[in-house]
Amino acid sequence: MKLMLDTIEYQSKPVGRETGNISNRIINHPVDISIEELAENLGKGKTFIPAVFKDKEGVIKRQKDYWYSQEVIALDFDDGMTLNEAVKEFSDKAVFIYTTFSHTEEKHKFRVVFGLDRIIHKIEEFDDIIGELMTKYPQADSHCTDCTRLLFGGNKIIELNFKNRLKVDDFLNKSPDSFGGTKKYLDIYPPKNTQQIQTNGYKQGKETANNIELIQQRNINELRMKIRTKPKVVYNNFEVFDYLKQQDLRAFLGIQHKQNFLDVFHEETNPSASIFASNKKNGHQLYKCFSTSNPFVGTIIQVTERLLKCPILEVKAFLMELYQVEIKESDQQKELKEELDIYKELLQSDDLEELYPNFYKVFNRYGYMKDMYILLDLVKEYLPAGDDKRLLFYHSIETISKKFERSKSVTHTRMNFLTFFEFLSKLDRNEIPKELYEIQRESKRKKGHKYLNSTYEIHLYSFDFFNTLDKKCALWIEKGCTTKTVNYEGILRNFGRDEADRVFPQDEGKIIPPLNEDVVHRIHITTLELIENYGWTTEQEVLESITLYFKGQQTFKQRQFKICFGELLDGYDLERTRLNKELKLELGIESKGYGFVIKRKEYKEELMIDDTTEYHEDHGIFN
Repeated sequence: MKLMLDTIEYQSKPVGRETGNISNRIINHPVDISIEELAENLGKGKTFIPAVFKDKEGVIKRQKDYWYSQEVIALDFDDGMTLNEAVKEFSDKAVFIYTTFSHTEEKHKFRVVFGLDRIIHKIEEFDDIIGELMTKYPQADSHCTDCTRLLFGGNKIIELNFKNRLKVDDFLNKSPDSFGGTKKYLDIYPPKNTQQIQTNGYKQGKETANNIELIQQRNINELRMKIRTKPKVVYNNFEVFDYLKQQDLRAFLGIQHKQNFLDVFHEETNPSASIFASNKKNGHQLYKCFSTSNPFVGTIIQVTERLLKCPILEVKAFLMELYQVEIKESDQQKELKEELDIYKELLQSDDLEELYPNFYKVFNRYGYMKDMYILLDLVKEYLPAGDDKRLLFYHSIETISKKFERSKSVTHTRMNFLTFFEFLSKLDRNEIPKELYEIQRESKRKKGHKYLNSTYEIHLYSFDFFNTLDKKCALWIEKGCTTKTVNYEGILRNFGRDEADRVFPQDEGKIIPPLNEDVVHRIHITTLELIENYGWTTEQEVLESITLYFKGQQTFKQRQFKICFGELLDGYDLERTRLNKELKLELGIESKGYGFVIKRKEYKEELMIDDTTEYHEDHGIFN
């Protein structure tokens, strides 16, 4: 196998300048090795290019014009197929699979490597082969079909069969029995000499989209007769887009067969576009052009947007009129939307900090105000049509994390934070409205999920609610809590088991590990001893006085300190306060700065008056 192979092994994905260095080295390092040797080198983390480049006047460049030959082809998979599914699918086709540096157990990322039965010397042959593979496997990354692309190595090789070879002529001749399958698996390209009729810049014929001109002219009546649309009533914008994305894209574009067709966005002679169902099992149809020079993927929304060259709101209006979609809002929905707008106005109000200072301090510091606003928008967008007055939503953590623009683990913590402060609550099965539960079950069935998404209720705005919330935030501040407190043990130690069970119902009655208990006990004892000896201490001093003997002990100690800090203050009548000149003088602190210290609480003596005390107003004295 002739190809380009880098000389340096990597243990992680090369970034920045390393990539440029690889590109400069690899272009001068062609090799002729066996497929087994290639697998061994990739497993060690070496980078390769499956092609060989030619010399032009003493210069070799990693560019398409310098491409010379190829006998290895690779597909990237970052989504839509698991490693086990790939092994089963490619066992009789590819030579090996290897996991890339970004692969994890939760997110499978790998590369499938194919060997060809002969060397190809024409770039058109490469385009035909990669196009056919991408048509059969739309889950593959369309950005990794460039014949000049650097392909980084990985860390695990899965041998399929080093003797497997793809027959090049099968791809070029478009045989119905090629690629080890039958006709139903292939999209057959028409002969290149098929005569076409040129109309409005687009070719019309069996393998073309015949409704393009009608769409661009926004000829609703003619399109309706062709597509035969029927009236549809929906209850929110989510249902609008969900319904539109499920419409037959071939009928919309005027494609009269199930094979590949000429892309509607660029001129070409070989059909490179196809339509297939989304891997998300939501019924949505996707348009995809597999051309290496003009790749594109989109739903009916993106396709229409490109054809009409107009804003998304115009696209929505056009498609709603075409497919006779009507949004019918109930009085209940209108009322809830008004309440949501009032809620959102409060969160953006200039008066918020003065009205609820503790709430503002806690929620604004780490962006929780923004999270609340996003969730309110999410609820408003997906309001159900029933008579239930509660603000309910049932999106997956994955969906919410995309809205928050955070990882799923961070989103989990933030949702638990909002649950603790009772901005929202998670509903039990018997609390979910019947119609909403049926929608969730249908979504679970379509997507093949094991569990239903959680259903949440956002509590409606009221003065009493926010007044209570502000007091709870004041307690949070007083206890010195942080986001690290937001776990079962943290809520348990600071606010009691009932609260911990409410926020984390799945962990109800959870037993705290002995190591956690031991370290917390040592934090308590050490803090009290330091205060007893010196009158004050700091978090850093406490942690430095505790020695543990395992990897990651420093992080563990810090986490346990944050978790138990409120419990420590409450249990021993301590307080955390910021230093000032007077306090430094009182405590005898000579160090620079005005950080926080932990010390005993101070109480001012108050004059207690009982019912028998007589007050003489004239003299201003007590008897």
